[in-house]
Amino acid sequence: MVNKSAYILVAGVGSALILTLLLLPAPVTQPLRKETLELLGPLLRIVEKPVNFFGRMDGKLKTLDEAQTEVTLLREQVAELQLRNQLLSDKENENKRLREMLGFQTASQYELLPCRVVSREPSSWWDSVQINVGWENNTDLDKKYHGMYSLTSDQPVVSPRGVVGKTGVVSKYVTDVILMVNQNCSISATVDGTHDQGIVEGQGNSDEGEPRVKVKYLPKDSQIAVGQFLVTSGLGPYFPAGLRLGTVTDVPPLKNDYPTFGLYREAVIEPTADLNQLDELFIVLGPKHETKQDAKPDTGTDTTPQANPPTDTPASPEPAVPEPPSAPDSNPSGASPPATGN
Repeated sequence: MVNKSAYILVAGVGSALILTLLLLPAPVTQPLRKETLELLGPLLRIVEKPVNFFGRMDGKLKTLDEAQTEVTLLREQVAELQLRNQLLSDKENENKRLREMLGFQTASQYELLPCRVVSREPSSWWDSVQINVGWENNTDLDKKYHGMYSLTSDQPVVSPRGVVGKTGVVSKYVTDVILMVNQNCSISATVDGTHDQGIVEGQGNSDEGEPRVKVKYLPKDSQIAVGQFLVTSGLGPYFPAGLRLGTVTDVPPLKNDYPTFGLYREAVIEPTADLNQLDELFIVLGPKHETKQDAKPDTGTDTTPQANPPTDTPASPEPAVPEPPSAPDSNPSGASPPATGN
């Protein structure tokens, strides 16, 4: 009760003082106001510091929110630019690959059928792939090559880097390609720059999971060495000569035990074509024919028209042809018969 009465008393006194100050004239209140300000000044300064502090904090919080929003936007822009950069990089790589294939097709001495890999099973990754051509394409091939070439089994399949394998089962729309690392793929080969010949055979996967290819039946006195290239020899019925197969990576010493029994040498080669990444390929149909190329120089040289002008120029007797009529007019009796006899 005492405390409550004391609060009421203080409140009443304060209210009375405020009313008194309000009712007093200005000359009287000004000194009191001055004294009050001097008394309350330090307190106002103390109160000002936290007010300014929280005001600055509020501004900083707004700045942090804006910075966070800007960071989010920048991250989205970076992700979009990375995606665009990846797409442009893919397009650039595809452009380089297609340019390489176009140059290879133009410079090749063989008729090539372009195709694209459409399927590759993980379980048979090193055995075969499927390409997007089939016997339905033979109609177009018949029209283009006048029935000389068609798509069949056992035809060479190559990339600009080298031999990939050979065609297998040919269906209407899709054809199997047996890769050269497959054990069912054998190609007659020769060591580049020598007369040593052998058979390149796929060995499937090695213990390390990498595909292996060997060249067998080389002469036992062959000087084959690491780094040499192997190319197709052209002795087989399907693969023409000169197609690059691979590079020698290992030459085991000649032994008298199984499997060579000292009769021939073997070597391990690495295919020059990247068999792990196959996209666009070519099927070798056969050699390019010279008929079209022969026809162009015939029309381009135009030897016959150039030969005609010299025959036309000595044909100046043509203007002399009208002279015989004048001759018979002058000598109708005996001049005209010798003119017809010449």
